[in-house]
Amino acid sequence: MLTLLRQEIYKQIHGKFYIGWPIVMLLMSLITGYFISSDKNGFSHNDFMHQIFSVNAEFILIAMIVFASTILIGDFANNTVKYLFSRQFSRLQIFISKLLTTFFMYVYLMVMGYVISFITKIVFSSAGTLGMKYMSEDMFRLSWFLLLLLPMVMLVSNIVKNNGVAIALGIVFFFASNIINTFSMIIMGKFEILKFNPLNFLNIYVQFAQHSAKAMTKLSLTSMEIGTVVYALIFTVIAYIIYNHRNV
Repeated sequence: MLTLLRQEIYKQIHGKFYIGWPIVMLLMSLITGYFISSDKNGFSHNDFMHQIFSVNAEFILIAMIVFASTILIGDFANNTVKYLFSRQFSRLQIFISKLLTTFFMYVYLMVMGYVISFITKIVFSSAGTLGMKYMSEDMFRLSWFLLLLLPMVMLVSNIVKNNGVAIALGIVFFFASNIINTFSMIIMGKFEILKFNPLNFLNIYVQFAQHSAKAMTKLSLTSMEIGTVVYALIFTVIAYIIYNHRNV
């Protein structure tokens, strides 16, 4: 397993993903920081770093969707899957190594988000607090959201063997789920049983910030947490079953 992890991390280090997204985040943070600091009337030193980190969090979300869309099918697209499967490792071990690599990539991007936000604050707003409390809350909420979203994305993208198509499917799925979720909220008013549909649990991001969202989701925060974990496991297991039965 450690060998597989080293191989996966080696591939990411020698790829463009791990360095490309932080560069994009840095550029957008500096641009955002410039415009925020230029607004003298609404500018707040204490809230500055939190605002910048919120921008970075959006890019981390998109980056992880892209990453999760390709992590399972990258070997198929690059024609290295035969070599990987022919070795002594089982498909389950390979699958788990890819899940762990996805987790490590998320931690890496989150750390980079903190660092980039701090750099931007030094450039544009040396005064005020670091806002670590609010940034930690954002990270916590985003982690729960991605816990469910990424297995969904992996499952959807696992049906193709092309990186470009997989990324497109992942992005489309994310936006389509938001649109479908809006309609499901309306229908849930008439059929309350639909509150247990998986898309409703994506609202856990909102409900952590606003407990009043319970009126919208019709579920307590504890129920949302349990449902998120259960659905994440279900989608992960289904994704593995598909991965395990794919023809090389």
